[in-house]
Amino acid sequence: MTRDEVQKKLASILGESFAIPEAKVTPEATFRGTLGLDSLDIVDLVYFLQKAFDFEADLDDYRDLHTVAKLMDFIEAQTAA
Repeated sequence: MTRDEVQKKLASILGESFAIPEAKVTPEATFRGTLGLDSLDIVDLVYFLQKAFDFEADLDDYRDLHTVAKLMDFIEAQTAA
């Protein structure tokens, strides 16, 4: 899966599940600040990501993934394994 495909799928999840416009889903966007997600939204997002990209990871693995770019790096690493 290419980085563009990961970003499009992530933007789709954020749009469908959290009503976030695709234009706001940029690599430098932060989940709490730019995208306005709270802690419960983040838990839901983790579930949606693991289901959509077909991998499992502990919640602790997401602790330092504050930007879309860092999350995309993480997803690429998980799906490459």
